[in-house]
Amino acid sequence: MRLWEHSRGNPLHARALLEVVPPAVLRDPWARLPAPETYRRIFARRLRSCTPATRRLVSVCAVLGEECPLHVAVTVAREVGKSLDALEVDKRLDTQEGGEPLDALAAAEPSAAMGVGERFGASGVGESVDALEGSRRLDPLEVGGRFGALAVGEPVDSSGAGGRFDALGVRESLDALEEAVGAGLLRESPGRMVGFVEPLARAAAYDGIGAGMRARLHLAASRVTEDAGAALWHRAAAAAGPDEVLAEELAGYAAKAAQHGLWQEAAAHLDLAAGLTESAACRDELRTAVLEHVLIGGDVLRAAELAAVRNADPRPVRRYVLGRLALAAGRFDEASELLAEAWRHAEPGFAADVAEQLAWLRLVTGDRAAAADWARLAIEQPIQGMAARPYDVLALAGAPCAGAPPGSLAAAVTLLARDEPGQARAMLGRAAGAAAPAHHRLLATTLLAVAEHACARWDKAAAHAEYAFAQAAALGQRWLLPSLAAACVAPLAALGEHVRALTHATEAAATARRLGHVMGERQAALALALLTPGEAPPAAHLPAPSTPSGMYGVPGAGGDREPGGGPDVFVPDARPARIEALVADGRLEEAERALAAFDSEGTRYDADRAWQSGEEGRQGGEGVRCDGEGAWRGSEEARCDGEGVRCDGEEVWRGSAEARRGEARRRAERARLRGLLLAGRNTPAQAEEAFARALSLVEAGVCPLEEARVLLDLGRLLRRTGRRKVAAERLGAARAIFERLGARPLAERCGKELEACGMEPPATARLGLTPQELSTATLVAGGLTNRQIARELLISVKTVEYHIGKIYTKLGISSRVALAAKLAV
Repeated sequence: MRLWEHSRGNPLHARALLEVVPPAVLRDPWARLPAPETYRRIFARRLRSCTPATRRLVSVCAVLGEECPLHVAVTVAREVGKSLDALEVDKRLDTQEGGEPLDALAAAEPSAAMGVGERFGASGVGESVDALEGSRRLDPLEVGGRFGALAVGEPVDSSGAGGRFDALGVRESLDALEEAVGAGLLRESPGRMVGFVEPLARAAAYDGIGAGMRARLHLAASRVTEDAGAALWHRAAAAAGPDEVLAEELAGYAAKAAQHGLWQEAAAHLDLAAGLTESAACRDELRTAVLEHVLIGGDVLRAAELAAVRNADPRPVRRYVLGRLALAAGRFDEASELLAEAWRHAEPGFAADVAEQLAWLRLVTGDRAAAADWARLAIEQPIQGMAARPYDVLALAGAPCAGAPPGSLAAAVTLLARDEPGQARAMLGRAAGAAAPAHHRLLATTLLAVAEHACARWDKAAAHAEYAFAQAAALGQRWLLPSLAAACVAPLAALGEHVRALTHATEAAATARRLGHVMGERQAALALALLTPGEAPPAAHLPAPSTPSGMYGVPGAGGDREPGGGPDVFVPDARPARIEALVADGRLEEAERALAAFDSEGTRYDADRAWQSGEEGRQGGEGVRCDGEGAWRGSEEARCDGEGVRCDGEEVWRGSAEARRGEARRRAERARLRGLLLAGRNTPAQAEEAFARALSLVEAGVCPLEEARVLLDLGRLLRRTGRRKVAAERLGAARAIFERLGARPLAERCGKELEACGMEPPATARLGLTPQELSTATLVAGGLTNRQIARELLISVKTVEYHIGKIYTKLGISSRVALAAKLAV
């Protein structure tokens, strides 16, 4: 990608660079890439045809970057011009001292030769850069010659002599810019911004500047620029040897950048500091810090390359950094050894970071209880790292998160677990764009997709989920891939993209098995269960994880539930779909047992929510205020000054309107599933009562998706009992909601039911099929099996076989292929 951006996809230039540039340089995002020799020659011919003023403007722009304001470029040129004039004036002093011109410049005009509080000559640049240039120090074609040709009132001197810069004006600079743009060397953007036509042009211009002139230009740029980081970069680019003072300044700037979440910028400045440090031990320590910052910034692939470079840093912190890298790369056994060793020798400065990484490791390898313990240990450490997010692990492990920062990922996970996706969605939208570690942003984007799916925003949910997965794969964040792939399944399935959904589910399962990612294996099994609800219970072959008391189960009941049966924050609960499939298959006893377990889990969930609220209040001390709920929790009980949270037997009242809607949705879902089971037992009156009860809970906009599901199932029941007109009304209302939500598969199912109610399309009359036969024929042509058709139409398999026999007789065919061809015509 870097080579493609540098060459703009030109295969000839890319091939030429591949022949001369080492692979390590191509992979290094901080290394400057050159221009191919053929391109440099063409660029040099164009530059040689321009006036000296234009050549000098191009040289300045090459040092300043891809694009810069014109007035900044002219100011830098003026600064260098003053330096060169001072150098010429003090040539006699230079001769007396026997030094080189840049050393004489330092003696005659210290302010021009110093960076930010530091003598540039101290790095040995006075001797080295001028020696590199030799006799071509003031070559007007390569180093731009004298910069005086941009002065006001003085004509452009083609010999390169020019005048002084203290009377610099606008006319000459605009003339030079006009000529450079006309020659195809520079381009002008709105706001009088100046830049190169392509990256190769800048590389060719920069390569054509002599070493001494480059140093002077970088020094001048460091004095002109207002950005502290850019100024330090220019000073480092001008340095020709070790400079401990500058290295210390670069490290200080890196620390400030890391505080603002600019991890890659911090890593780049630390890398510059390492290059300017004379001590090998200090250099290795700085490069360990570079590795850590690159890793926190998210680029695991780049971090792996840096880790492969020899480094003799003996400190335990390097074991922690290497363990963090192994975890992110999916090498869990190696990560366990390195992090355990780092913890044994942990110092206060990074003990919290080690504990948090061990918490993540235990979480992905299936030990939620240990993950929660390590997360609490990380929270208890006196010094927290800048990238510390231990509450996130605590929340994903299913433990209470009293004390989690407002607006954090942990707070959003708690809202999702409480079925409050609207509030979670707003919180996660901010977290996904925050200046935070890369894995935190990827998880926030994925959970944003989960919240959007719960809010029936399936297009956005699918886009966010697949974007996060693609980003994680590109960065080498292998430890996140199973969870992120599993999160893609539900929104894609809701949109009818079953092939893409199945691809993500199978990829999640394969990656999790390959890595030993136990949490990912369970999530992949749950995702597959969404696509094949009639199969065996998901993840039955996996060991149940040890789950702490909290949001995923009742107190002390972490590992005693059915494997794979409980909810997971990344994947919606597959049990309702399984109950529907069992009813459609006629496996009513299994459906009854599954529904009873689901009802029991819901009751325990409600009790746990009340218990958890009280527990969080007790953990919070004598009065922790919940800003979102307006509830004060004391040390002994959860009490409320608004609607609050209280538990009086079976009823759990919640202070949040969204929480009440979530509770209504869950009750409506259970009532609808009970109605389906009663309909399957051929007790339509009781089934209709269950559907009516469900509809009363979610109508009037409480939960449009569940309302439409209830209307669909009620319409199917009404059609089967002969009340087709009323059924058509319910089905039409359901289809309108599904279409508004973008639920294409459910809307198509409503259409089939409406056809079966007698609203048949013209094709039915031509084929001579009844509405029920046409619905069956359409599904057969779509490739569904008889059992799948029975589940789809809520009829028995024998009824499907009967309809297929009638269809074959009426159409004069004898195979499914012929039926598909007939319907296509």
